Amino acid sequence: MNNKKIIFHIDFDSYFCSAHRSLNSDLDNKPLAIGKNLKRSIASSISYELKNKGAKVGWPNYKILEIEPKTIFIKPNFDLYVSLSNRIFDYIAKNYSKNIQVFSIDECWVDVTSIVNNENLDPKILALKIQREIMQKFRIPLSIGISYNKFLAKMGTNFAKPYGVKIIDKNELVNEIWPLPIIKYFGIGEPTKNKLNKIGIQTIKDLAKANKESLKLKAIFGSKLGYFVNEANGISDDIIHAEKNELKSIGRELTFLSYDLSDTEEIVKILSNLVDQVCLRAKNRNMLAGVVTVLVRNTNKHWNSKQKKLVFLSRDPDEIYKVSYSLFNEIWDGEMIRGIGVRLTNLKNEFLISNPISLFEKNENKKNSKIERIIKNTNNILKSNLLKTGTELEKDKVKEKIQMRYLEEDTAKKGY
Repeated sequence: MNNKKIIFHIDFDSYFCSAHRSLNSDLDNKPLAIGKNLKRSIASSISYELKNKGAKVGWPNYKILEIEPKTIFIKPNFDLYVSLSNRIFDYIAKNYSKNIQVFSIDECWVDVTSIVNNENLDPKILALKIQREIMQKFRIPLSIGISYNKFLAKMGTNFAKPYGVKIIDKNELVNEIWPLPIIKYFGIGEPTKNKLNKIGIQTIKDLAKANKESLKLKAIFGSKLGYFVNEANGISDDIIHAEKNELKSIGRELTFLSYDLSDTEEIVKILSNLVDQVCLRAKNRNMLAGVVTVLVRNTNKHWNSKQKKLVFLSRDPDEIYKVSYSLFNEIWDGEMIRGIGVRLTNLKNEFLISNPISLFEKNENKKNSKIERIIKNTNNILKSNLLKTGTELEKDKVKEKIQMRYLEEDTAKKGY
């Protein structure tokens, strides 16, 4: 890659399924779906055994069973997913490069320019070594895209999956990336694809060759037009933003790919599950939220959203659910919906917030006991999490608190 930077994009393959397999080898090579074992429940992750038969994430269980009756449904374990991914990110940072930017719970960019140049390594050989070590130590398969910027490295991972390595240089950009349909462009979703198709932009090459002054394209991309055209030409950000590794938002969105949903009971179950996920992520990162946002996708594939500022910072699932349910009812008109999401923003590290306490207050709730509040306020003064209860110390043996060093954002991203 000449004298350019060498960026790896590392993406865990079918991560939630792989995480369960890491604990139980009996699940290897079997069709897995993550979600409740109920007919109309929706799978949040599926294994490649199902993907290869045409199944999609977001399908209801009954549809998955139609194509693979032997599918094994596994209840989500978000503690496992967060803890395991943190350990893997930590391993990569300690053994290869601390110049790491986490993009989501199962993917990150790593700048390996120094290690490649200093040790005169072949980037692909290094990628294969990382891939092999992670599989041996954690039993998690991953794919790696390699390029001179983050965009092309991310695009390379799509070619590499599953469990592969792909280098994208200028030649690959022209010969392999450009011919792809525009929907394959990282950051472009279905609504934008439809708009682009209507004005003749069918492939990534069409966008690469487009006029940056096009009024039709400006109407679609706005001020970001030049950014998208440049990326299509291989001109993009090669900086790993490790300095931004403080969490900005935590979110989870789920799109129902195969059908629309209007069943209140099922929607409420999904909403509750999404709330549990984002609150657990906030807890694992010592974060409290100031704003809750709920998003609902209608049958026209348009996302509507409403948000509410909380009176007090919180990550309590019951409280967040009550707010989320109220916001959902403000948005939903009873018609079919295509997707739903929950997002926490205005995040604050709980150890940087000072809360007055009273030794005389009555509190029967253990998690708000006087002892725990004294510990919390002592940690506030120390600006750290050094003082812990015995229970917390036990939990720390299984779950490493490393995410604040790396995580920039934990929002499930949808296309532009």
